[in-house]
Parts: sequence; C-alpha cells; structure tokens
Amino acid sequence: MITRVITLAVMATVLTSLTLSQTATAAPVARPVVVNGDLGNGSQFPFLVALLTADRVESESAFQAQFCGGTLTTPTTVVTAAHCVVDQKTGSVKGPSEILIGIGPTLRGDDLRILQVVQVTPNPDYRRASAANDVAILTLAEPVTDIPYLQPIPVEEVANATAPGSAVRVAGWGNTSASGKSFPDAFRVGNLVIFPDASCGGGAPFTIGSYTFKGFSSSDADARVMLCAAGLTNDGRVIDSCNGDSGGPLVSGQGDGARLVGIVSWGEDCAIDLPGVYTRVASQLDFLIANKAIAVPKPGPTDIPAVAPTLSATPQSARIVVGFVAGDAAPITAFAATVVDPVTGQAWNCFAEPRRDGAPSYCAVDGLVNGTSYDVTGIAGNANGNSPVAGPIPVTPAAVPVVGRITKASTANRGTTAFRVSRTDANGSTLVSTRVVCTPVDGGARRGAPVKAGRAVITAMRSVRYSCVLRAQNEVGIAESLPIIVTPRR
Repeated sequence: MITRVITLAVMATVLTSLTLSQTATAAPVARPVVVNGDLGNGSQFPFLVALLTADRVESESAFQAQFCGGTLTTPTTVVTAAHCVVDQKTGSVKGPSEILIGIGPTLRGDDLRILQVVQVTPNPDYRRASAANDVAILTLAEPVTDIPYLQPIPVEEVANATAPGSAVRVAGWGNTSASGKSFPDAFRVGNLVIFPDASCGGGAPFTIGSYTFKGFSSSDADARVMLCAAGLTNDGRVIDSCNGDSGGPLVSGQGDGARLVGIVSWGEDCAIDLPGVYTRVASQLDFLIANKAIAVPKPGPTDIPAVAPTLSATPQSARIVVGFVAGDAAPITAFAATVVDPVTGQAWNCFAEPRRDGAPSYCAVDGLVNGTSYDVTGIAGNANGNSPVAGPIPVTPAAVPVVGRITKASTANRGTTAFRVSRTDANGSTLVSTRVVCTPVDGGARRGAPVKAGRAVITAMRSVRYSCVLRAQNEVGIAESLPIIVTPRR
C-alpha cells in the first residue's frame, strides 16, 4: 500500500500536486505522464487547498513546499488525510506551526493566499497499517469568508452519490507522471467512476468501457470506511490520483449540489489496473461534526442574533481563552472576541465557530503581558448582522503554567481512552499537577487521570461525547488547553 504523499526528503524539483496519472490499456503497468487530465478551473474548485511545509515556504517557495491537498469545509476548517499529518513510523502528529495552507489554483501565482494553522486533529481511530479512518482536520488561524466551502456528503445523499458507476471528480497538484516525477504548479482535475464495494474489499473486477480493473481483497481495503474509484479517457488510458494528491477531495455533483464524498488516501502505484482508494467521508461524519468541520446551515433571510452571547474569559500565562454560548435561537455562523488594553488602546481579536451540540465554543488571544488587566468583549453573528456586545469582562493573565495540548486520543473498548499530550511549562513556579480531564458534553460525571511521561489513560468512560482538556496547576494557578471532543467505545 502506497500513501499518495511525497516525502519531504525529495529533491527540490519534485513537487506535490494532485494530478491525474494515466496509462495505455495495452500496458496497464506502464506509467506515462498524466497530461490528459484537465487543467483545473479555480471557479469550479475554490475549496481546494494545498498543504505546505512551513519552513520550506520560507526557504524555497510554496511550489517546493506543497506536500498534500485538502478541502475547505467551513470558513475555519480544512479536511485532509490523516497520513498527511501523522508520521507513518512513529505515529507522532505534526504541530500546527509546521503546516501552512495555500489557497489558489497556481502554486507559483502572486495571488496565492497563505494561511496559518492553529490545530491539527487526526481521527483518533486512524490506523497507520490499514489506512482505515484516514482523515484529519486542520483548524485555521482566521476564517476564510470570501471563498465557498464544500459540504461533506450528508447521510440522506450518500446512497445516490456513491452508488457503483457514479461520476465523481478528483483535483489537486500531484504527480502527472506514472513512470517519473513531473509536478505542475496549477492543479488538475480527473473524471472518475465509483467502484462497487465488491471491488473495494471483495476482490471482484470492475469494467469501465472496454477496460477491466482488478479489485482489492478484504485484506487490503475495507469498504465500510473506504471508496475505490478510477477513470478512463476516450482513448483507453487510466485516470488516477497519484503521489502528492493525498488529502485532496473526491467530489460528487456540480455547483451548489457538489459534495465531498472521499479523500485521496492510498493506492498500489498510480494508473495501473487497480483503482485508487479514498477515505469514505460518510463513515467519518461523527468525527467531522464533533470537530466542527461541517458548517452550520446558513441563516434565514431575516434572522439576526438579538441577544448577546454568554461570555467567559479564562486567564492563562500571557493569554486569555474566551468561551461563547449563543444567547438565542437565531442561527449563528461565528463568534468574535476583542481583547483591549484599556491603557494603551491596543486590541486583539479571535474567532470561533458555534458547535452543533450546543457546547461552548472557544478561541484564544496570545502574546499578552502577565499582570496587565485587559477588557474582553464578544459578539455572535451571521450573514444578516451581529448580536449586541457581551461584556466587558476584566481579565488579568498570570504566570500560571504554559499548558501543552492533547496531541492524540485513542479510544479502546470498555470506555478506555489513552491520551498523548505535549509538554507543559511550569512558568517559573512549581508544577503541582498535570491531568487530562473529560466532561460529558450533555452533562454527567467528569472523568480524569494524571499525566505520566506524556500519557494519560482514563477508564470507565461512558459511550457519549466528552470535552477533554489538559489541565495543569502550579503555585500561581490553573491553566487548561483548548478542548477536544472524544467519544469512547464500550
């Protein structure tokens, strides 16, 4: 199994791009260049983004730094493949500062927009050996409000969109050569066909036109969490995603009816007589919803938030974490907080999206001065207008611990969840305790466990959604990380 991502050790001339590899029918194992894929139209794929290695953007260029693709599914979230952000040998997760997001059809274009990432969340059920649940969410540092995002396929549309023979499209900046290395700076698009489950884990062949593909056996592919797809040109050449296309979108429908049905995951080489394998998005909806990667429905024509949100502000070391709860039933698409130094007038902003489960939403402002009092205000808004202002709340950051974050949560049977956490700094004081604490989203008993050697294991959790934080205490006070959502198995 070959994941479709270029390693960072490749030569500078080897760039990641999701393009279409093709091969002649008479010699399916040959790997000619994929020049027959269509040149991408930015207006048709505005939601397509490039994942860039941050230090290579600085030292070389975005073209050299691109290593995976992704899909903007809300103004603040990008959905990609877990193997793009998880080390396949160690299981470690890339830090947000290691990744930048590029938006624009051409990696060499002057108008390529570069955005920062503040959180990397792979599916805790991702399995490196099998590529099951190969999906991750990148949370952006600021919302993208001027580009349409792509909605993941809702449950009621799954059957029609992913039926055998259904037409889909794949897009990105991957390798255009099946036998060598050729990477374009403008993304390409390929027209594919969904294979039946019997060919994506059942071993059955599948014929497109005059060309018969082999199927993957159950030891290779799992149709419950994977989709298989490939295409054929008019002159009988295979269309397939290839190296560097990982994380990019497999799209059904057109225009307003376009939906994200798959994520480029893996394949046995490119453009051979086996299809490409994609993460089945329909199997990942709970994970996407829990991590705010599916947008709240757009508000009605006249609904404006009439009540200010309930606001909380928690001081930490050199930062303030702001929490929001919607104040009324009007549709909310975003929360915004403003932190002001009342002496100098300097102001900072942060943004958060509402949660579908009604739990509080959070954002944080960093770079503040411990011991300085700040005023915090907040609003809720949608496309029709903003709510009244909540606050101000006076808050003074203190030298509490510089808390790390939960980098991975792995659920097991019988309500056991293992957490990996990054390092916490005592911030010049004595660290009293470091724990992972999980609170049921809908209410109930809290569960927690101490952190030892970067790990914590919580047992006897119910099979409900928990909001989990890393909590650290020193002699000055307590600090918490931003929460993640975990649903244990029983």
